[in-house]
Amino acid sequence: MFESLLAPWRAKFRLAISATACYAVAGVAGAIAFGFGLGALYSWLAQLFSPIIACLIIAGAFLVIAIIPILIYGAKQRAEEKRVTEAVAKARATQWISPATLSLGLEAARIVGRNRGLAAAGVGALVVGWLISQMMPAEAGTDDETAAAEPAE
Repeated sequence: MFESLLAPWRAKFRLAISATACYAVAGVAGAIAFGFGLGALYSWLAQLFSPIIACLIIAGAFLVIAIIPILIYGAKQRAEEKRVTEAVAKARATQWISPATLSLGLEAARIVGRNRGLAAAGVGALVVGWLISQMMPAEAGTDDETAAAEPAE
């Protein structure tokens, strides 16, 4: 009964195991081929230049290869920080007008009781707070960024 239910999972498991084994063999063979390629490159560079210069050329190439992902990661991190900053600014600009905030204010006015003056003051304070938040200019940068741009004394 369960045999027909488990058959597709068993087939997927066998396929995953064989793929893992094939990729492992290919990875080991690729690493060995890469090692021999580096050895051939070293021998050729050592014939053209001295062995020390050949090692330095290969080391410099690997240093460049190592720096490229770090630069890519830094660019992506800056883009993500910019996106988050913009999302926070947008959320901050609309927080006073959200239906949840308005319904909370109206519910608080109902809880306060029959005093209509207090309820009107609460709604007025809410509107004034929203207006003030709309009139405030958007922040160009944080304090850390402006401090970094100014020269140290």
